[in-house]
Amino acid sequence: MYFNKIQNPPNFAFIPPHGLKKNRATLPGHKIVLRTADLGEDVFEISYESPAWEYRSHSGLDLNAFKSPSRAELQIAPHGGFAIRSGRSNLLATLPQEAFGVCGQSWMVQFAPESGQQFYGMGEKNNGFEKSGVRTKFWNTDVWADFHADAFINGTTDPMYLSVPYLIIKKGNTYLGLLVDNPHAVYMGISPQVSIGGEQLKTELRQPFFIGSSDGTARMYVIVGPTLHDLTCKFQRLVGVTPRPPLWSLGYQQCRWGYQSYQCLDNLDKNFSKHGIPCDGLWLDIDYMRGYRVFTFEQKHFSAPSAQIARIQKRGRKVVPIIDPGVKIDPGYHVYDSGLKSKAYCKTPAGKDFVGFVWPGATVFPDFASPKARAWWVGQVAQFASGSGIQGAWLDMNDPAVGASELDPMLFNGGKWDHSSYHNQYALGMAMASREGFLKAHPDKRPFLLSRSGFTGMSKYAAIWTGDNFSNDHHLKNAVPMSLNLALSGIPFNGPDAGGFGGHTTAELMIAWFKMQFLFPFFRNHTHQGCRAQEPWAFGTKTLGILREYIRLRYKLLPYLYNLYIRHEQTGEAILRPLIYDFEDTGKLPLGHVGDQFMAGPAIMQAPVLSSSSDAREVTLPEAHWFSCLDAKWIRGGRKLRVKQKARTTPLYFREGGIVPMQVGARKDQKNDLGKIELHIFLRKDSKGTATCRYIFDDGESFQYRKGGESEYFIEAKVSSGKLQVKVDKLRANCGALEVSFVLYDGFKTIVVNGVDPQVHPLTLKKGVHEFAGSKLPVWTTAPLRF
Repeated sequence: MYFNKIQNPPNFAFIPPHGLKKNRATLPGHKIVLRTADLGEDVFEISYESPAWEYRSHSGLDLNAFKSPSRAELQIAPHGGFAIRSGRSNLLATLPQEAFGVCGQSWMVQFAPESGQQFYGMGEKNNGFEKSGVRTKFWNTDVWADFHADAFINGTTDPMYLSVPYLIIKKGNTYLGLLVDNPHAVYMGISPQVSIGGEQLKTELRQPFFIGSSDGTARMYVIVGPTLHDLTCKFQRLVGVTPRPPLWSLGYQQCRWGYQSYQCLDNLDKNFSKHGIPCDGLWLDIDYMRGYRVFTFEQKHFSAPSAQIARIQKRGRKVVPIIDPGVKIDPGYHVYDSGLKSKAYCKTPAGKDFVGFVWPGATVFPDFASPKARAWWVGQVAQFASGSGIQGAWLDMNDPAVGASELDPMLFNGGKWDHSSYHNQYALGMAMASREGFLKAHPDKRPFLLSRSGFTGMSKYAAIWTGDNFSNDHHLKNAVPMSLNLALSGIPFNGPDAGGFGGHTTAELMIAWFKMQFLFPFFRNHTHQGCRAQEPWAFGTKTLGILREYIRLRYKLLPYLYNLYIRHEQTGEAILRPLIYDFEDTGKLPLGHVGDQFMAGPAIMQAPVLSSSSDAREVTLPEAHWFSCLDAKWIRGGRKLRVKQKARTTPLYFREGGIVPMQVGARKDQKNDLGKIELHIFLRKDSKGTATCRYIFDDGESFQYRKGGESEYFIEAKVSSGKLQVKVDKLRANCGALEVSFVLYDGFKTIVVNGVDPQVHPLTLKKGVHEFAGSKLPVWTTAPLRF
């Protein structure tokens, strides 16, 4: 498998002009049948089918349906191409001649390039935010094993751990999505520049925009936004949303390769309490196991695993162990023996169990394509989870990583499927079975799974961290555009290892990383054994104070972040998103290349300084009014400006019209009461619009919310005759009443809540200073009210 090479259009035989008759065409080795379907809401399915691919298209994607009729139209051309039209405009069209072609088992679709197009998505790629000129393949890799160190430390590794062959096409302020539903090695060439030995050839050899795969049915889904917000919601609903996660998974997580024992966990717990740092998760790497045997504990590290884990979790911190798919070949080891009996392992063409090399040495691998093997894994996970009391796990090495072994002999579904037909879905199968195992062990507890690898639709089962990164500015800078494109590609719950996994970090780099990542969906500090310690207290008093401040700030914002996940489950909205998600491009202020800033939901924008040696950057402020935490005042948008941060501050902005629920006071531990909050209302005395917020809270851990076990309030605020008018509607209070104090960011003399005349029932506004993101902000607050 060549990771950095893709197919070349001149090598393909394309359907000739008028070669498609009654949706059928003949190409070398293939009798093509073109099938199309309008799924509703401007979502279209297009597939080119052939008997040669019939048994080689084992896609595990479980697609959801749409109900509303489409407004756009799908048109088929006599040469086998197609176009998506809206009114008189072509939104997307294949090449007028060479649209669909084959080369052996591989297929390709070519599209007509248009000036001004921009491209995004592609899942987990570290090749920048906008994708024009990119040549890429989708094939899950074990990056540190499959690339040279120079590439993964300071260069570009493509492909990476996770494959989502989804492309977003931007034309003006209209967006389309193109998903390839194919488990084989999909490739894309976005008008790539041809090169030889790294030297680009002449521009006349520039190729069109094309997609294809090495094998399997050419099945695609084309989605018309028209906005990026609409497109993302439709795509997420198509492939499946992230279920509401447990609240603890949104907190700060601490990990290191080397945490292996109860003593490690106990020391970490005591240090977090000593330093007043909230932390929800303490993670165990591979050394907790007995000789790296999955589903075991080393007795000298855990003499009584269930009781010791219960002791830590009773203090409010979850224990999250790593689970690898590789099973050590060791007769007498109960997991290995049980898998043999269940015929649960991948086979070779010779009919033997496939053997690879992972941490325990020679290992066999569960065949997640087989229902029987998945059921076996479900049982193993359930037994491990119920016996130890854990409520989440970290799924690693599931690319699959097999060490020095070749992958091709690793067959699936009892040896009936070749490797390429399931390789990219291996981690998806593991996540599906692992989640089912946790639900079997703890039926009314929301599990949390974190996976290294994955495929389209992974968000229904597990979050993703972006794998083994490195402690340097290069990886710091790549983190934002990579996470943004993952979020747009249906993987909203994602994030990198804060501080970097490999290499020796510095205090300056840790500060820059925490300032960048404290609003990311996933926030875990993780590092390699033998590298400098990265716990918040490992860098001295000054650095400890700054890192602690941003961890605490995340916890203060948990009510807001949690509600972003609730909204995502309901609608498919993105959580972390680029500026073009919430704002339109203009000639004056183009936003399509701004990949180093982001919105966290609709109300908060961050423009982190992505360098450990700099304190300044250019910030693009979209058209709106913004409350700047750097300046402690309101500033107008629609422009770019140069800003400079201090040691404790970061460029953080709240959008006018936002209502942001926060926890009360500074959060010094991980205890949360989502029924007692502050509502921060970002309106000026001159604001014209209305600010709204739908706030929901529940117990944070069970599935009772699906049975109505939650409280829901609708809050509306507007400025009228110099007064701030606030309305709080209780929609339901099945999880308790809501206690609220209001925090304002302009000098209103009067606040009227639910129409009550302040002269009859005075509601005092007290002016004060609110410490936030290293700044002292002037605010006006009220006493708590109960609704």
